[in-house]
Amino acid sequence: MTLRQLLYFLGAADLGSFTAVAARMQVTQPAVAEQIRQLERFLEIDLFVRLGRGLRLTPAGEEFLLHARRVVAAAEEATNSVAEMRGLLGGTVTLGVFGAPAHYGFAGLIRDFAAAHPEVRMRLKGRNSSEIADAVRAGDVEAALVVLPVDDKGIDVEPIARDEVLFVSSRPESVAQPKSIVDFASGSLVLYEAQYADDDPTRRQLAERAQAAGIRLENHFEVEHLDTAVQLAASGLADTYVPRAVTQSSSFPENLVTCSFAPPMYDTFAVITRRGVRVSPATRELLRRIVRHMRAVTEPVRTPRQSAAEQPS
Repeated sequence: MTLRQLLYFLGAADLGSFTAVAARMQVTQPAVAEQIRQLERFLEIDLFVRLGRGLRLTPAGEEFLLHARRVVAAAEEATNSVAEMRGLLGGTVTLGVFGAPAHYGFAGLIRDFAAAHPEVRMRLKGRNSSEIADAVRAGDVEAALVVLPVDDKGIDVEPIARDEVLFVSSRPESVAQPKSIVDFASGSLVLYEAQYADDDPTRRQLAERAQAAGIRLENHFEVEHLDTAVQLAASGLADTYVPRAVTQSSSFPENLVTCSFAPPMYDTFAVITRRGVRVSPATRELLRRIVRHMRAVTEPVRTPRQSAAEQPS
């Protein structure tokens, strides 16, 4: 049973002849008659009584008519919903975002998108990048902006921008020169992202540097949120690390000082999508804006391969 057969059936029930249906749908009368015969064979029952050049529904046809109308109406509703998304007229964008988008001006970005496309609903899931990558793989979100590195199994990864990660302390003498991983590990530290630990991309970079130097990175304090780590550093309790964007916030404590790591370390931001799956037009438009925004507020990263967010609609 096909949608075309149902459309021909409804047309015949309304117009009373296969010829009238053929004229309305711009097909031949034999084509309409054959589709109805195929539908009757599938259902194993006659839907019409043939009366010369006219038609009358059988009792079975009368019963089937109600269900056919519901099916066709549902199909039209589904088609319209896709058309709305294609034209950015409606639908819901479900996007994953790394754990601290506020420091990169995401509120303004979302406000501008909403003003341009008021009928598109947005659902942003903010978690650690390692967990967001799992959500993209599972299809829970269409796409995501993450911090690298993440496991790229089953997903396409397009780096777009980077932000330097800085050493942070309340002691001016500690930032006289770039901080090696050995010097960093020797101090009193507060690390954040306690739930994800070394699965967190930034902590993963620190752990890999420590491993390469033959040392272990031992924290004195471990907290969940970056802002808590900054507050503890401001109190003089321990040193920490933050992306440069955090230091440019008006809420960043004035008594904190920063310096680069040696060699410099970066949070690299990337757009990720499920491999082989084309994102919806509304999501693609939001990703395009995110790429442009992140490259404006951080350092752009260009790759030879064009990202999904930059492909033409």
